[in-house]
Amino acid sequence: MIRRLVVGLTLVTASGMVACAEWAGSELGGPTLSIVPLIAIGTGTGTVLLDDLDQLHVLVVPISSAGVGRAVGDTTVPVDAAGNATLTVPVVVVGKAQPFEVTLEGIRSSDGAVLYAGVDTVLVSGAGAAQPVTVPVSYVGPCRIGSGCVVTVAPQDTTLTPGGSFVMRVSVDSALILVTGVPVALTNLTPGLILVGPDRTVTALLSPTGGPARVEAAIRGSADTLRLTVAPLTAPAAVLVNPGYVTLTTLSPGNTAQLTAVVTDIAGKPLSSSLATWSSRTPSVATVSSTGLVTGVAAGSAIVAAMAAPGVADSLVVMVGDALTPPGSPIALALVGGRSFGVGKVAQPMAIDVVVDLKAVPTELLGSYDARLTWNAGVLRFDSTQAGSFVFPVVIPDTAAGGILRFHATDPVGATGLQTLAHVWFTATGPGASSHVLSLPVLSAALTSLDLTPRLLVAPGGATIGP
Repeated sequence: MIRRLVVGLTLVTASGMVACAEWAGSELGGPTLSIVPLIAIGTGTGTVLLDDLDQLHVLVVPISSAGVGRAVGDTTVPVDAAGNATLTVPVVVVGKAQPFEVTLEGIRSSDGAVLYAGVDTVLVSGAGAAQPVTVPVSYVGPCRIGSGCVVTVAPQDTTLTPGGSFVMRVSVDSALILVTGVPVALTNLTPGLILVGPDRTVTALLSPTGGPARVEAAIRGSADTLRLTVAPLTAPAAVLVNPGYVTLTTLSPGNTAQLTAVVTDIAGKPLSSSLATWSSRTPSVATVSSTGLVTGVAAGSAIVAAMAAPGVADSLVVMVGDALTPPGSPIALALVGGRSFGVGKVAQPMAIDVVVDLKAVPTELLGSYDARLTWNAGVLRFDSTQAGSFVFPVVIPDTAAGGILRFHATDPVGATGLQTLAHVWFTATGPGASSHVLSLPVLSAALTSLDLTPRLLVAPGGATIGP
């Protein structure tokens, strides 16, 4: 367990004191006196880590003209998880003031070792509450001066992005044998770049320039320095791929598309798009070059991603239709806000666009359609629909509460190319994946009533809703 003290600081408040004893307490209706142990380890003014200190032994003995009297308090109290130990000892004050000898010992209960010890004389006045008194406590545990102990910190040479953090490891050894119970002082040498918490958490601050940061860990006779680098504020924090989806064929000129990556830092400032690295998860369907040029290879779907930094990426669905065998492969997509993938929050409106691309069927016109859209009803709640390129769809919402929506529309004129069949509006009601799926059981051409469903390619899509 790690106990905390601030070197050289007297802690007297209920939230911050490390040990407090009150004499002439409330039971007798008399004055009170607060005492805190002051541990000086001679290593500066950093945050002190006290390993395995979990008990405090307190001995209170009155002093009179005849000498030291009988102890009025002799007990051991636990040190809690916050590093506090509280004890109340009622005493009778003779005259206006009474001296008492106070002995404090910090103990590790696992083996009974006394790690800290100190004794001092305090004066308790009957006039009222006295000011807090510090009792000097010396370190008497392992690794005293000249013992040859060494302090080591890790991990070294870590790079943190603004807001990132990690927990530093601090160890003390003597001849490579781990030693516990040694007070270690942590000093933040670069407070403009990092914060160092009492639990050893190192957090990077927002810095326009970043740079090297340092934390010193010291005991008597040994010190080690934690080295890390804080990335500048201009480090990539977000990337957005445009356009949000791509449909291709396997034949030129419709087999390629140029993607772009918009990279920004944490403040939203644009950075160079060259920071994005492109990859295709299914190169047998679609490949992507280092500059974002996508080429369709075979019919199907592929995920293409652009990564600007670890954890900073965006992806989209690339659908490739087969244009070799007439009438080719019509491509259907259910897009979130015009993108194959999206991110939203609970209570936000979400628009899903139902789209079909007939570029692989240039000789046919889409005259009518029936569609079925399913989704995770625990994440999205159906609100309404809007017309797309076709007439307003006839909605059959009888199963909408369960995550299913059926609708159809008819256009006597027909249309070709990329068409938006409908816009469907939802409200995000819970965190999770939308898991929406589009199916078009009947997809017919206006002039020939040719059923295109057997060659229909439906793109995967989805939205992630966060709290």
